[in-house]
Amino acid sequence: MVHQDDKRTIVNLFTDVVGDAVHLFQTEIRLIRAEINEKFSRLANGGTLIAAGGVAALAAVFLLLQAIVRWLAVAGLPDQWGYLLVGIVVAAAAAGLLIGGINRIKSTNLMPDRTLDQLKADFATVKEHVQ
Repeated sequence: MVHQDDKRTIVNLFTDVVGDAVHLFQTEIRLIRAEINEKFSRLANGGTLIAAGGVAALAAVFLLLQAIVRWLAVAGLPDQWGYLLVGIVVAAAAAGLLIGGINRIKSTNLMPDRTLDQLKADFATVKEHVQ
């Protein structure tokens, strides 16, 4: 003789499946949040490089102004050479920082790909077990 406690009903099994699916969904939402936070962190790092490039560009302006004073004090070189040499070096450094930051931002995909793939796999598994 089978006791009622030993035998689970379809309703109880369905309730358990729904509860597990809800728990899985909540876990996946937390994973999506973590992945999006990681991607925004990469964007922030790229923005930092762009800001550093901007500071270097500003420093280029100050160095160019100082080059005017220095080259006028130096033995007879035209001030145009001072503009050119100092400006090229600092502009190259600023360009390197700006390009590095822009490339880092371009390479960042904000879509939480790993989590979406995991969600698809989870739903496929749940679908298999429900059928």
